[in-house]
Amino acid sequence: MPNSKLILIEGIPGSGKTTAARAVHDWLKSQGRNPELFLEGDWNHPADFESVACLSESEYSELLAQFPQQAVFLAQHARQESSDVFFSYRQMQAECAACAPDTLFEALARFEIYDLPAQKHQDLLQRSWEKFALRAATEETIYIFECCFLQNPITTLLARHNLAEEQIHRHILALSRSIQPLQPKVIYLAQKNVSATLEAVRRERPQEWADFVTWYLTGQAYGQSRGLEGFEGVKTFYAARQALEMDWLKTLPLSTTIIPDDGDWGVRYKHLTTFLEE
Repeated sequence: MPNSKLILIEGIPGSGKTTAARAVHDWLKSQGRNPELFLEGDWNHPADFESVACLSESEYSELLAQFPQQAVFLAQHARQESSDVFFSYRQMQAECAACAPDTLFEALARFEIYDLPAQKHQDLLQRSWEKFALRAATEETIYIFECCFLQNPITTLLARHNLAEEQIHRHILALSRSIQPLQPKVIYLAQKNVSATLEAVRRERPQEWADFVTWYLTGQAYGQSRGLEGFEGVKTFYAARQALEMDWLKTLPLSTTIIPDDGDWGVRYKHLTTFLEE
C-alpha cells in the first residue's frame, strides 16, 4: 500500500473495529510507516467532529451576553471558519471545568454538530473531510479512522432524521470523492449474526450504553416511524444498517474489503494484512 494515506475501519458495535484499528496501526509501524490512529470519541479527530458545537455569529453573540464573565474563556477556545464558530465543549470542560459553570457547557451542547439540522450537519462534515484530505495529501502520515466514515453519518442521518436512503447515499458518495486523492482503503467487519453480536456487546458494556443506544435508535424519527421498541428495535436497526453499508460499499470509488466474523482473530488478521499489502 505505498500510496494509501487513509485506512477506514467500519462495522456495527461489537464487530471488532477497535481491535482491527489497533492491529492496522501496529502492522504499519512494523512496516516502517508513520501511522496515526483515531478511535471513536477522539476529541482531536482531524476529519470528524466529536463533542463539537457550531454556532452562528449571532448565536455566539447571544452566548456571550448570557455568560459575560466567561467571555475571555470562550474567546480563547473559539475557532471561527467563515460565519461559523466552533467549540470543542467536552474537551474544554474536561481540561478546565472550574473555568466556567456547567450551564455554559450545557448551553454549548445544544449546538452539538451531530444534533444540528440534517443539511447543516452534512455541509459541515463534507467541508471538514475536504479540508482534511487536502492537508493529509501533503503529509507522510497514514491515518487510521475507526467508525466515522460510515457509522457516524449513517446512524445520525438515518436514526435521528430518518433521511431517505438515497440522500444518505449521496452524502457518503460525496465524502468518498473528497478523500479519493488519499487512495483510502476500507475494512468492513461483517457480522453473520447481528443479534448475537449486539447481545455480547450489551453484556460487556455499562447499562447506560444500552439505554442510550435504545433511545437513540428507537425513540427518534427512524425508530418511531417503524414502531421499533426496546433492544429488539436496536437489533432491527443495526441489521438494516449493516445491510445498507455492505450494499453501498459496492458503489463507492474506494478500495474495500469485507472481513467476515467466521474463524478466529488470527484468520481475520491475515485477511486484513493481505488486503493492506495489495
